[in-house]
This record gives sequence, structure tokens and C-alpha cells, in this order.
Amino acid sequence: WLTAIMALERVQVEQAPVPPPGWRVARASPPETLLEMIFAVKQTNLQVLHDSLMTSSDPSSSAYGRHMSNEQVHRLIAPTPASLAAVEGYIRSHGLEPSRVSPNGDLLQLTLSVRQAEGLLSTVYFEHVHDASGAVAHRVRGGYSLPPDVAAAIDFACPTTHLPATASPTVAASVPTPAALHAARRRTEAGEERPASLLVSHNTPKALRQLYSIGNAQGSSPSNVQAVTAFLEEKYSPTALAAFWDEYCDGIACGKGEPKLVGDVTLGTPGVEAMLDIETITGVAGNISSEFWGFGGRSPDNPHNEPFLKWLSLVSSTTDEQVPKIFSTSYGEDEASWSATAAARLNAEFLKAGNRGITILFAAGDEGANCKGGRFIPEGPGSSPYVTAVGGTTPAPGFPLPGSETAVGLSSGGFSSYWPMPSWQAAAVQAYLDSGADLPPPSRGYNTSGRAYPDISAQATSYCVTPFGCGVAGTSCASPAAAGVFSLLNDLRLSMGKSSLGFVNPLIYKYMDAFNDVTTGASFGCFLGTGWPAAKGWDAVTGVGTPNYEKLAKVVAALP
Repeated sequence: WLTAIMALERVQVEQAPVPPPGWRVARASPPETLLEMIFAVKQTNLQVLHDSLMTSSDPSSSAYGRHMSNEQVHRLIAPTPASLAAVEGYIRSHGLEPSRVSPNGDLLQLTLSVRQAEGLLSTVYFEHVHDASGAVAHRVRGGYSLPPDVAAAIDFACPTTHLPATASPTVAASVPTPAALHAARRRTEAGEERPASLLVSHNTPKALRQLYSIGNAQGSSPSNVQAVTAFLEEKYSPTALAAFWDEYCDGIACGKGEPKLVGDVTLGTPGVEAMLDIETITGVAGNISSEFWGFGGRSPDNPHNEPFLKWLSLVSSTTDEQVPKIFSTSYGEDEASWSATAAARLNAEFLKAGNRGITILFAAGDEGANCKGGRFIPEGPGSSPYVTAVGGTTPAPGFPLPGSETAVGLSSGGFSSYWPMPSWQAAAVQAYLDSGADLPPPSRGYNTSGRAYPDISAQATSYCVTPFGCGVAGTSCASPAAAGVFSLLNDLRLSMGKSSLGFVNPLIYKYMDAFNDVTTGASFGCFLGTGWPAAKGWDAVTGVGTPNYEKLAKVVAALP
């Protein structure tokens, strides 16, 4: 009887966080609905992996740029045999067979029905619907539990408690389309007066290249690859990308052939987020191979999954020779939408990528200081200390001359409630706190001992995106623009026989003078008030500023 009692004993692994706005429970999930589940098995030696990253990414270190191979990373942090045996054995005891989708088995995947998942996790699934986007997700409402030895062996399982964010960049309704701009330019060339309605500063590839001092720089290394990610049915259209290049890349190289498609949902009716990302990164970084990594939350054979973790698991299983050197991701949400345990595991996955020499950029968010209930709420995954968060700017007088930028109100920033402030940014952030700038009152609830973000910024308004027209805005624009600049810097190093940059934050804060400091403007705050003001040096709306390729190229070329 003791054995029977022990078999019934369960430990709760996660509780369901407050769901993001817009989601509603439609009904109990149909029992035969298929799920593609991942168990994140606990890793070992994460502190050693962290220390390795801090050494290889420190420009002052003689070991700068000495990245680890994927095999070395996974061997170092492999789960204990006991942890793997506990999780795999438990799954098999339910008549299911897990697959190891990472080199060391720290990510286990299986396909099962909702009925089987409910038995496995002692929980109940519900169908959640996001009416604005049409997205459907099957998630639990009250957490889930596992036997003690299994619960102790994992960080979390998904899809379970986390509901994905569905925010998209905004598209102004009253701005001219690319066709109208094209026709106006032709009329101007013919000596006709250009309509006043078209005298607008738009972010196009040529404007961004001038703004960020790129000049004629373009890729030359055959091993360099850049990538953007897309989630929740955001699809890519090669026809739209070709039309964008035809319209805006006259006389310059944009991209390098058609992007390679990776993931379970890629082609289809173009989405504004998807096209913005791939058009921007290829527009900034010419003659560099690109990839579009798309994850729908539901595979073609219909199992529902957690698209964000599916992306990270695929990065983990892609060889060093094939994995892109840089990813731009426009995915973001409130930091607490992931449980602290799950968020820590995401950190570990970012840490793995950084040690392999992979740079990961995230849009900081489009909510300004993200005021909710009178308090500033941090946003992630840009608040992770192992990624580079990109805030937003907007054109200022003189645009697109370098330096003609000001902070834009939508640019999110602040301080993490999960992660302490890393040493590589401490001095720059303290200078801001001590600067005398008109900072928000402490009653807004922010934690100045936490990881501060964004790290850098780039243009976040007035983008032209085919086939949607001009006027697209959001830090979703800024992340791929900044990624394009860093992709060119990667290419410069690779063409010199050096390593890729990998985790760039220590370099960013050491060489702040290589960025265009943005000192005007502020983010949105609470109740029509301002949030974080821009200031000299680092600030919580534009980071250390926007990239200056010419200056940064000299920096990275001189490093080991």
C-alpha cells in the first residue's frame, strides 16, 4: 500500500501565470487533439557555462571569441543519467516514447493526445482563443504536477501554462504605399512638384545604410548566415520580398538569393511581422545569406506546440556549420508571462547559443515603460541577461544623416524583476540613475538592481514593408535593422579568419562611443505621462544608442 500511495504522490511543477490580454477560454480541449510536447530536463554545470561566456565575450580577455562547439556545450551541461532515466521512464510508463531533440537529451519531445497529456501531467487542458489574431492554443489553467522524482528532474514541460504573445507592429492607415512613393519619385525626376503628402521620412534600405554609416559595406564570407524568426502563423512570401528588393534596392545588393526556410510554418499569405523582419535585415545587410525560421504553434500534421521553445530546440540541434550566426526575434511579452523556472530555462538556452558564437537580438517591446495599474512592468525575453534588447528611435531633423534620431515613445525599457544587473552594464546604468535626468518616481515600482534594458536601439517608425505600404512601426522594426548591422560586423570578422561575435553585450558597453548616442525624447509612461527619458550615455529607452557601422567595424576588426 505504501508503494501505491507513493505512486499517487504528485508535486506541482508550475502554476499558470496571468494570461496576456486578448485570450479567452473557449471550451475544454477535445481529448484527441494532438500536442507536440517538450520536457526540458534539468542541466548541469550552468555556472561553468556562464563563466565561459563571460570570458569569450569580454573584449579585454585574451580568450575573446574562443567559442565552444555545440558538442562541447552539450557535453558540459548534460543532464545526469538519473534525471534522464526518471523522465524517460515515466513517459514510457504511460505507453509513450520520447525523442531526444538536443544532442545531450536536455530537451525531450513526444507527440500525444490531450487525453494522454492530462493523464501524464495530472491536469486539464482548455482551448484558448485569441479573437484578434485568430490564434488557438491548448493550455492548462491550474498548473500541472508530476511524481516527485520526475518533477525534480525537469525545469518545465510545454505546451502547458504559457500563452504566447500575439502583438504585431502597427501600420499607419494614412501613409502612402510603395507604389505611390515610386510614382511620386518618377514625377520628381521628371521635374514635377512632389505632393506635400509624400514629403515623409521613410526608413528604406538606403536610408538605414546612410543613417548607420554602412556605406558600401556588404557581405563576402560564404560561411556567414543571418536569420529572422516568426511565430503564430506569421508567413513569408518570396514574391513580396522580390517586389521589395525591386522597389527599394536599386543600385545596392539586398540579401543573397532567396532565404532558406526553416521550421514548421513558413510560406503563405504574407504577414506584416514576417515581411518586415526579412525585408529589413536583407535590406540593411547586403550579400549575406539569410534564413526565415517560422513556427506556427501548430505543425502541418496538426500537433499543437509551444512555438518559442520549438525554435530554441531547433537551434540546439542545428550543427555549428549550419546554424545562423545571428537571429533577430520580434517576439516579446511581459516578463512574468513565463514562470520564473521556465524563464530561467530560456536563459540557459540563450546561454548555450551565446557560447556557440550566436548573437541573439530581441525587440524590447512597444509599450514604452509598460505601465499597468500605475506600475512599470518589465518585458521579456529582452530582459534576459543573455540576449541583446533593441529599443526604438524615430527620425529627427536632418534624417537620414547619422545622428538624426530621437527616442520614440513606444520604445520599451526598464529593469527586470527576475534577473540581477550584470556587471558589464552596471557602471553605465548607474551613471544614468545618477545623471539628474527626470526619472520616473519610485512609486512606479521598478527595480534598479535588476538587469536593465534595452541595450541598443534603432529606427522603429516609418518603415516601408511590401505589400503593406509605408508607416510600419514598432521595435519589431528596430531589431532586424540592428541585426543587419551586426551581421555585417560578423562578416567582416569571418572574412578576416576570425570568429563570429556571439554574445555582444559586454562589447556594446565597453565601446559605447562606437554608437550614436540618442539624448532627446522619452518613452511613454502612465496616464499620458512620460516614462524613461533619453540621456547622455545609456538610458532606459534607447540603451547606449544606435549602431555606427564605421566605428564598430574598426573595433571588431582589432579584436582577437
